[in-house]
Amino acid sequence: MKQKYVWPLLGCIAVLLLSTGCETTGGSQTKTTIYDIHKRMVKLDKELGSSVTQLTESTATLNARIDANDEQSRTLLGMLEENRAKLDNLTRELESMKNTLYRHWNLTPGSAPRTQKDVSVSNVTIEGPAVPAPPAPSPTPLPTEPTPVPPTPTAPTPVPAAPVPVPAVEAPAPETPPAPPVPDQTKNVLEDSAPLPVGNVQPPPAAPATLPESTEVAAETAGAADPRLLYQQAQRSFANDDFSSALTQFDAFLSGNPDSDLSANAQFWKGKCQFNLSQYDDSVKSFESLRGKFPSSTKVPFAMHNQAVAHSRLGQTNEAIRLMEAVIEQYPASPAADQARADLRKLRGE
Repeated sequence: MKQKYVWPLLGCIAVLLLSTGCETTGGSQTKTTIYDIHKRMVKLDKELGSSVTQLTESTATLNARIDANDEQSRTLLGMLEENRAKLDNLTRELESMKNTLYRHWNLTPGSAPRTQKDVSVSNVTIEGPAVPAPPAPSPTPLPTEPTPVPPTPTAPTPVPAAPVPVPAVEAPAPETPPAPPVPDQTKNVLEDSAPLPVGNVQPPPAAPATLPESTEVAAETAGAADPRLLYQQAQRSFANDDFSSALTQFDAFLSGNPDSDLSANAQFWKGKCQFNLSQYDDSVKSFESLRGKFPSSTKVPFAMHNQAVAHSRLGQTNEAIRLMEAVIEQYPASPAADQARADLRKLRGE
């Protein structure tokens, strides 16, 4: 009976012992696993901490660079606006200088003023409203009207009255009697592709500009001392539309000073005087002489254009067109080329 209960009891004790051993073994493994995980988490935390620190520093650096770039962008925008303002001012100043230069050179910067002048292709007169200008050699005596002034002793008497007709030549331009002077002035507007000699041209006394005989004597006397005085006297005569006296004075200057630094200018204005006096053949020769003697002068393109217009006044249309095309080809950026383009269109009836 006792043996019957002993064996089951021993079996229970064995089971209890086995179960206790299993529990001890499983708990130890769990603790080991948890410890390993903890170590890994600590290691990862350290690694992530350094990475986060580096990322934070990089972000701060990038933000600083972005702020610096923004500042530079604002500075560049300010400079750009300032440069735009300066460019606008320069553009306005350039336009003002261009208009002043065109007025000084008696040119037409736009196309509208040029429509006031028309070209008659039949007789090829690049002229304004007064088309009968070509057969008008009558303008020649006009500059010499002041010559019948009383002798030198009484010269002061007509001197105040003499300047009155000079501006009057411009005022009654639309009237029929003074029509011959009007073509001369319109020609200046059309063909004077070089500045009129108006610089420093205000004569203190009015008498020398209106008395050809006295001006010639004074010019010769002054020219003997200083050739520039003779040149300035010729300038004053031209500016006062006294082309006959100006022609004589420019001739005298060229005769006495063929190698002066003003000789090219004097030769050009000599041709202009002859042109304004309707002496187109002589004008062509003078401009041709300028081109031959002073090929590097800045007056050459203007001389070529004026010579072309003189040819057109003589009915030599082909030669006029050839010279104007040469001006455009050889001096494309000069004001003379701009005027030649407009005149070519008129000559061709475009």
